Amino acid sequence: MNKMENDRDRHAIERLLSYMHDHCTEPFDAKKHASMIFFSESKLNKVFKLYVGVGPGAYFRRLRIQKAMELYQQGIKSWTEVSHIVGYADLPSFSKAFKKITGTTPNSFTS
Repeated sequence: MNKMENDRDRHAIERLLSYMHDHCTEPFDAKKHASMIFFSESKLNKVFKLYVGVGPGAYFRRLRIQKAMELYQQGIKSWTEVSHIVGYADLPSFSKAFKKITGTTPNSFTS
């Protein structure tokens, strides 16, 4: 890979990261996200992991959980409401993802 291609890839990943941060309550769609930056899904996975250290799906799940914690810390929502806002269909799915990422359950979380 030459420097010009490296720079293009890095800028593409930076654009995608910005989009992901702005849209973290929407579902993750690897095909959509790859096409947004003119990558194949396999190139997205490879290049994203190279620049970010984890795959795009794992990164996006972490963003959603971080957003959930922010909402909860603001004191404006219950965990059930928060889980729906950040895109989880039900509280058990959210709780499982939360624990996997944070090491604690939502109810045990303290700010």
